[in-house]
Amino acid sequence: MNINYNHLYYFWQVSKLGSIAAASKVLHLTPQTISAQITSLEQRLGKSLFVREGRGLRLTEYGQLTQQYANDMFNVAEEWLETTRGDLDNLNRTLKVGISDALPKSLVSKWLSPLIKHERITNLHCIDGQQSELLAQMATHKIDLVLADKPLDSSTPFKAFCHEIGKSQLGFYGNSSYYSKLSKNYPNTLKNMPIILPAKASPVTNAIQYWLEDLEIEMSVAGHVDDSALMKSLGQQGFGIFPAPLSIREEIERHYDVTFIGSIENVYQHYYAFTPDRLIKDSIYSEFVQNAQREGES
Repeated sequence: MNINYNHLYYFWQVSKLGSIAAASKVLHLTPQTISAQITSLEQRLGKSLFVREGRGLRLTEYGQLTQQYANDMFNVAEEWLETTRGDLDNLNRTLKVGISDALPKSLVSKWLSPLIKHERITNLHCIDGQQSELLAQMATHKIDLVLADKPLDSSTPFKAFCHEIGKSQLGFYGNSSYYSKLSKNYPNTLKNMPIILPAKASPVTNAIQYWLEDLEIEMSVAGHVDDSALMKSLGQQGFGIFPAPLSIREEIERHYDVTFIGSIENVYQHYYAFTPDRLIKDSIYSEFVQNAQREGES
């Protein structure tokens, strides 16, 4: 289909600003001109984009769908102009990385280390948060790369590439003064012990609970904490034992002054990198995924 993209842009502005009058001020066009152009676009598409509601406009169902595509198209266009501004031979960029609170920061630093030295990156901007919030920001082009501990949900309303970059078996750790003796006759000594777990919907939480049920071990949940560092700090204070990767056991014991109690059989924390589909072929992202996967295998 041959679409007049100027007309689509006018529609996009009206859909964002909420009225033709507001869009006319931004576009420096008369309301009559914008109205006529949108009508022309609707005729070309064969469907209505707006319906009148009082003195205002409301997007039709098709208009809402069109707005979503227009958001992607014109946001990417703005990103392209921003990225390519200046000398292309010396193109440098800021890389915005979203990091899930649930990830151990020591592992994240290992994954990001090659990016800090990358010749095409002048600034590495890291943003902590919940996985869903970070992915939403990536969908609106505010974040370039997301690192998380859960795979992409099939209900996520945008396209992205999901790469598993590593995994680590988990074990229990706890305050040395309170829980050092639990390692003897493990895992039976876990019975009735307080435990700090990730969020209830976390794959790790579900896997640990299944493991405990198989062993017929009941524990008292002291709390659900999605922030990895906060979980370790609470464990350090003696609020309960907590799960953490075995791959960074020495670092956890040293930094938080806790002791390793025992491994959790066949329970792993998986690590993922998400990239927007439009950027997967960029060498920066390909290099990052490959380096992180090698780190995850070591």
